[in-house]
Amino acid sequence: MSVEGEIMLPNEKEWIQDLLKQRYYTKDETTWAEICERVSKLGRTKIDEKRIYNHMLHCDFLPNSPTLFNAGTGNGNLSACYVLPMEDDLDKIFNTVKHTAIIHKYGGGTGFDFSRLRPEGFAVGGTNQIASGPLSFMRVIDANTQEIKQGGKRRGANMAILRIDHPDIIKFIKMKHKEGTLSNFNISVAVTDAFMANLQKYPNDLFKTEFRGETYHISKSNDTWTTDWRISEEIYSNSDVWNLISQSAWECADPGLVFIDRINSRTPAGYLDEVTIRATNPCGEQPLPDYGSCNLVALNLGNFVSDGEMDWERLQDAVKYAYRLAEAVIDNNVYPIKEIDKYSNTYRNVGVGVMGYADACIMLNMKYGSEKALNFGEEVMRFIYKWSLVESVEYAKRFGAFKGWNYEDYELLIDGRQLPPQTRTAYKETGLRNVCLTTIAPTGSIGYIADCSTGIEPHFADKIFRKDESHPEGVWITSPLAEKYPDSFISATELDVKSHINTQAAFQKYVDSGISKTINMSNEVTVNDVKRAYMLAWESNCKGVTIYRDGSKSVQVLNTSDKTFEPKQLDDISTAIRFRIPAEGLENEHVYITVTHDANEQPIEVFVNYPFLNRPSVEHTHRREQLDSISRLISIGLRYNIPLDNIISQLEKSKGSMKGTVASISNVLKEYAARSGNHYTENCEECNNGSMIFQGGCATCDSCGHSECG
Repeated sequence: MSVEGEIMLPNEKEWIQDLLKQRYYTKDETTWAEICERVSKLGRTKIDEKRIYNHMLHCDFLPNSPTLFNAGTGNGNLSACYVLPMEDDLDKIFNTVKHTAIIHKYGGGTGFDFSRLRPEGFAVGGTNQIASGPLSFMRVIDANTQEIKQGGKRRGANMAILRIDHPDIIKFIKMKHKEGTLSNFNISVAVTDAFMANLQKYPNDLFKTEFRGETYHISKSNDTWTTDWRISEEIYSNSDVWNLISQSAWECADPGLVFIDRINSRTPAGYLDEVTIRATNPCGEQPLPDYGSCNLVALNLGNFVSDGEMDWERLQDAVKYAYRLAEAVIDNNVYPIKEIDKYSNTYRNVGVGVMGYADACIMLNMKYGSEKALNFGEEVMRFIYKWSLVESVEYAKRFGAFKGWNYEDYELLIDGRQLPPQTRTAYKETGLRNVCLTTIAPTGSIGYIADCSTGIEPHFADKIFRKDESHPEGVWITSPLAEKYPDSFISATELDVKSHINTQAAFQKYVDSGISKTINMSNEVTVNDVKRAYMLAWESNCKGVTIYRDGSKSVQVLNTSDKTFEPKQLDDISTAIRFRIPAEGLENEHVYITVTHDANEQPIEVFVNYPFLNRPSVEHTHRREQLDSISRLISIGLRYNIPLDNIISQLEKSKGSMKGTVASISNVLKEYAARSGNHYTENCEECNNGSMIFQGGCATCDSCGHSECG
């Protein structure tokens, strides 16, 4: 992006040039203009070619990366992503695995709904065998993806969707707790309207799943499904599942949520069986039916701000040719699978979207998330939707409407959109060329090329340290807007959750498909904060939601520091607190747990002294080794600045013969946190709303007053 009054093309910046060289230039290209010329030749007419070239040259809009990679090269895949079916048949499953490999080879991403697969342990009809379950086939595709480099450009990406009423849902929610598991997948739970209604009305009722007409409950002890519901305290409730989703997202940023019934009820042409949606592309912004494709073009909104005003006339022209480029992609695409070819040319999904929204807000003197900025977001998206629709009407006149067009049904699904009467009259008479017109993608790479804020995200920070495949050593990127517009610049780390979600909701009103939007949260947020964010997204009519707690993954693309965590030094130690507790299974004997901390009362090491430590038996030796290992691992975590809450949360999950000891350590750390004024909190299972604060040796809810000590 260029600051007002300056003209700077992307190839003039060294760090963008590095990316273009590595991923986008063909062997004969050396400039951005050459890429623009190659892509613009997709246009239907010479005028289209010229206008597409000029808009792309100045980064007014850019298509998705596969179009930039492959247009005019003989590698025909131009679409960003596809959704493939995952049916409960072994031959069909491995046919999908084959199709996935083909798509990844040529630069596309893939999404799957695994809900039709039999759960793990389910009988295979006509044999004595049992099903391995959907998670096993996710691992197959993950391994397959790992081995295929997409056309030398990037690794494959996948989305795994599982309905919340599938019997394996608990295993699915927990599957990415171990970092590195399914590293080529994002995962999302398809949440139904029925579940949300039950959660709100009957949070403590037993959670029910269903497969082939049979209802199953899920055991807390081993996460297996069962028809036995008699021992209710050992069965998940609706609120248990909601809490588990939130806890998992807090820990590792997965799973996200897609509100699957809402998506289908608010998707244009959702009245057609052929466009029933079960899954999304890897980034979640494009809900698609089986064999659906997404063909995306993003408008750089900051480029249309001139002298503190939006240039609506120039934006209208850009929308026109952004739509025409997306349409040309469908016509010129050489689809990797015949079923995708058939669907794409029949229903013609396009996604005209935006990037640079945060830039435009800053240049218009609006703070991201403010009422003024929200109104602007809704206004600009309505404008883009209207003029995309006008173009779709014109194309329908010339080339025909999509198969199954029905005015009355379409009107019901877009009810509430404020469109001029003449626009509605136009498509009533002609129909529309495209099932879907608007989508907001993350625009990570193309936003990087355009040097603008990505999608509808705020700026991560005024200065970021970025590591990616183009810059493995990292590169500092400074926003010129932070200095030029200090009063309106605001970073993602400064924003509250409500501002993020309100922004997504404002744009969603005029987005046919979905929105890729990450709700950035600070490292210090609690599981309850995540839970409230998820509920707010539901109440705000979003189609899905993804949260990311800073530091929840060991590797991040964007950071505000180029330094790795450095350990606290032991010579900073000033004081230690010693806790005396009864020894498990040993009468009249005690365990001594010592928490050593620095001058700022931040814990730095934990030592455990048990009465059996010096006893020679094999049993005591093993327990001594275990305790020593636990203490050392906790101490390492503390020295490397892992938050105390994180360590306590992990200790709370411990099971087995050492539970008494581990629980004691956990309680000591809670007590230590209380003494230092930083109370450990966890969700209240009684009211499902407040936080249990551990203090004075007991946990008490800050909302309903429930106490674990009675």
